[in-house]
Amino acid sequence: MMLILVALLAAAPARVNYLEGKAEKEAKGERTELEKGSDLAEGEAVVTSEGARLEIKFPDESLLRVGPAARLELTAAHFGRVATERKMTAKLLFGKVWAKVTSLFSKDAQFAIETENAVAGVRGTTFRVDARQDKSVLVRVYAGAVAVARNIPIYAKPDAKPGEREEVAGPQEVSREQWEHVVGRQMEITIAADGTPSPPAKFDAAAEKDDDWVQWNKKRDAAR
Repeated sequence: MMLILVALLAAAPARVNYLEGKAEKEAKGERTELEKGSDLAEGEAVVTSEGARLEIKFPDESLLRVGPAARLELTAAHFGRVATERKMTAKLLFGKVWAKVTSLFSKDAQFAIETENAVAGVRGTTFRVDARQDKSVLVRVYAGAVAVARNIPIYAKPDAKPGEREEVAGPQEVSREQWEHVVGRQMEITIAADGTPSPPAKFDAAAEKDDDWVQWNKKRDAAR
């Protein structure tokens, strides 16, 4: 599975705002142990250990929390002063993330989380994404709305001239149709390992009262 997420163009980079347990930053094949205050940039990956929790803070005050035993790759990080210059995209290979988006992203800007078979794009909201071991993905929305679509890899056009930025969709299986669903507040969607989405449906918030990951995130959101 794959989703999209992250952004940084202003001088201030993304930064580790909170860390519980052990986490590492991987860049160009080398790993460095993270600590509170560590900077994160485009092209770097965050890897958390069992029992670890990490909070990433972006220049616009948006937050992204990474759960235990997870790997998140920051693929784009641009936060310009103009709204259209903002782009945050990241790939969640496995594990859980919780996003608290504080800025309103326009149609020309982007805040998204990518998994292997789905992309969750945001316009200002609170949501979670779980990339499970069986390759399925859960997207659950707590505030606002998220557009969840099938992930279609983009590749540079093979015959593009030097300097050209034209891109085309990568190879696709004819049997897998394109789809997109808007998931609203207190709604969830599950994407199977083969990319098949379930219909968006309401979830029972009361059933999460014993979910430590959810309750921890809600407490941190409320404390902001």
